[in-house]
Amino acid sequence: MATTFTIKLEEQIIGTTEFEFADVPMGVVYGKINFIDIESPYLLFKNYCLANNIHINYDSEKERLIDTAIIPNLRIYYNDFKEELKSWGSSISGIEISDDVFEFEITLYGLESETMSTLFKHHFDEYFK
Repeated sequence: MATTFTIKLEEQIIGTTEFEFADVPMGVVYGKINFIDIESPYLLFKNYCLANNIHINYDSEKERLIDTAIIPNLRIYYNDFKEELKSWGSSISGIEISDDVFEFEITLYGLESETMSTLFKHHFDEYFK
């Protein structure tokens, strides 16, 4: 059974992910974001990045498509908020296909090998089999 991770932007819970994918040797995991009470993920991340002087790698308002650099106040928790997932940071990329269809993913960079081999054992074992 996959672990569900909670995503917080500053003090707001914005969603969850299961980090379905990984680049094990690079210490990277990424996965789909399941948003909680967010009307427009595109505007949430665009406005947050602009207000906090965070670089946006790509932004198309027409397509409602965004790709951000690392967002410092984006935190990942597990084990019922008892533990924060430590890393170099996380970035967001995604698109709003329609008013209620979003395809966004979170990428977490710089996980230590011990974290990869324990918390993401399924990715670790698949890579080294």
